Amino acid sequence: MWGFLFVRFIKKTPKNSRTQQWDTYSRCMDKHWIRRNWIYRGYMLTKARLAWRAFGKPGESLRCIGITGTDGKSTTSMGLYHLLTSAGVRVWLISTVYIDVWDGLQDNHSHMTSLDHKVFRDKIRQAEHNGLTHMVIEVSSHALYQYRTWPLRFVWAGITNLTREHLDFHRTMTHYARSKAELFGRVKDEGRVVVPLDFLYQQHFSVSDSIQTQMFGRDERSDIFVDAVTQDPQLHFDLHLWDEMIHIDSPLVGAFNLDNLMIATLLADQQWLTLTQIQQGLQSYRWLPGRQELIHTQEGITAMIDFAVTPDALETVYGAARAMWYQRLIAVFGATGNRDQGKRPKMGAVAAQLCDIVIVTEDENYHEDGIEIMKQVEKGVEWHVTSDKDFVYELVQDRTDAIRRGLELAESGDVVIVTGMANFTTRSMNEWSIPRNEKEVIQKQMRELGYHIVKSPTPLEKGL
Repeated sequence: MWGFLFVRFIKKTPKNSRTQQWDTYSRCMDKHWIRRNWIYRGYMLTKARLAWRAFGKPGESLRCIGITGTDGKSTTSMGLYHLLTSAGVRVWLISTVYIDVWDGLQDNHSHMTSLDHKVFRDKIRQAEHNGLTHMVIEVSSHALYQYRTWPLRFVWAGITNLTREHLDFHRTMTHYARSKAELFGRVKDEGRVVVPLDFLYQQHFSVSDSIQTQMFGRDERSDIFVDAVTQDPQLHFDLHLWDEMIHIDSPLVGAFNLDNLMIATLLADQQWLTLTQIQQGLQSYRWLPGRQELIHTQEGITAMIDFAVTPDALETVYGAARAMWYQRLIAVFGATGNRDQGKRPKMGAVAAQLCDIVIVTEDENYHEDGIEIMKQVEKGVEWHVTSDKDFVYELVQDRTDAIRRGLELAESGDVVIVTGMANFTTRSMNEWSIPRNEKEVIQKQMRELGYHIVKSPTPLEKGL
C-alpha cells in the first residue's frame, strides 16, 4: 500500500520535470529508503501478482531456462536459442538484443534485458498460445529484485560471471550477488544450474541437494572444458563434454566467447542433443549485432562495435582485439549516466592501459551532465598517462565527432573500437530519446572519409 502511494507521489508531483522526478527518486535511493525495505519490494511483488493474474497466470506449461551474469548474457542466450531451434525444439526467447515469441526474431528496442511486468507476461501468454514449449530468458539483477519474472520456476539456470556493475542500485557486490542468486532460488527440484569453475561468489549461489550443479572452465575439473584453442581471428577449439570430445570451428571471435559457448552447450545438453547436433549448432552460430561486430574497409581500417560498459568487459574486448593482431587499438567510449559512478575512472584506466589512442566521449547521459561524466572517465586515463609519446587521448563531447576523430587517426591495420551503444536504436540524452544507429553512424563517417566498406551479411542473413 505505502509503496504504491509513494510511487504514485513521484509520478504525480505537479509541475515537476522528468529531471526533478529523477532527482526525487535518486535521493530516496541514496538514503536506501526504497531499495532496501519491504515497501518497495512489496510494491513490485504486488505489480507482479496483478500482472500474472490479469494475463491468466501464463507460463505454467513452459519449460523455463534462465541465464544471468554481468557480461555475456546475450551471446549465451542467443547461443542456447540457436542450439535448441537447430535441433527442432520450439523455443521462446527474450534477450537484450532479440525477442522471439512465435514468428521469428525481432529487435528488442526497450533498452531492457528483462521486460516490464505486463509486457513480459503478455509475451509469455503469446508464446503459450502459439504452442511453444521452452523459454530462454536473459535475466537481469534488476528484474530479479523487482519480481519481473515472478512466479516463473526454472528447470535450468546458468550464470556467466559476476563483476562490478549496477552498484548505483545494489550498492555492494554482496547485494548484487544476492540479487543474481535469486534466479537459482527459483530453480525447480531435480533441476540443474551452471556456474563457472572456482566461482568467487559461489557461496551466494548454493542450491539444495535435489538440484544438480554443473561447472564450466578450462581444465578437467569442469563438467565441460576446452583446450587446443587457436584464433585466426575466429575461434577453433576442442570441446570436452562429459567423456566425449568434439572439434569446433566457430565463427565467433574473442576467447571470452568460449565461456558463453560452454554455458549454452551445458544448458542445451539437458535437452539430450546429440554431439553432432551440438557441433553443427556451435559452428553455425554467428555473431550478434553490437557484440564484437566488425566493419572492414578496403583500406585496411576496421571498426569494432561492442556493448562493453564495465571495466572488465572493456578489458575483455580490448584483449580480444589484441589477439586479432591489429596494429593499434583506438578506443572510442563513454560512461552511462545515472549509473555506478565508481566504475568510470576504472574504465578510463583500462582503456589507457590496453589501447594506443583513447577518445573519451558521451554515451547515454540520461539526467547527468555529459561533460562531468567525461571528466570522471578522464581521471582514470590520466592515472596511466606516461612519457610514452605514442599514446594519445582526447575528449570529444559529440559522439559522432568522436567516432570520426578515431577513424581520422586510424591507419591501415588499426582497429577503432566503439563501445557502449552497441545495437541500440535510440539514445537517452537528458529529456529526450534520440534515434541513433551506431553502425550506420560509423559507416557514414567511413564513407565521408573516403573509405570503401567491405560488405558482410548480418547474422539474420547468414542464419544465427
